[in-house]
Amino acid sequence: MYANRLKELRLKHGYTMEEVGRKIGIKKSSYASYESRYRQPPLEKLKSLSKLYGVSVDYILGLSNERSTAEFMQMRLKEVCLKRGLQWDGLDISDDVLALLESVLDRASQQQVADDNQIS
Repeated sequence: MYANRLKELRLKHGYTMEEVGRKIGIKKSSYASYESRYRQPPLEKLKSLSKLYGVSVDYILGLSNERSTAEFMQMRLKEVCLKRGLQWDGLDISDDVLALLESVLDRASQQQVADDNQIS
């Protein structure tokens, strides 16, 4: 799965294999071996690729279909908000509180994206 995801991400961003290799500090042939499944990228290179493409390592490895932490947080929020009978200490949660919760999670996910972009 990782080979397909790496190729998909590279093409989506318009990079050549040589460019990706240079950006993560390896030779083109080493990177090509990842996309051909000849070699698995070590954790350090997976992290570099994750930062380069703005996706989670889990996404690259095929463990998740959410590309980033922000997407995952938004998906989880929707799941939580759609539950009927959601309560806090035995009291129903109002629509206003759910809207506030959504706002807080949106800000948290935006901050996560900004932090991820700053690291790379």
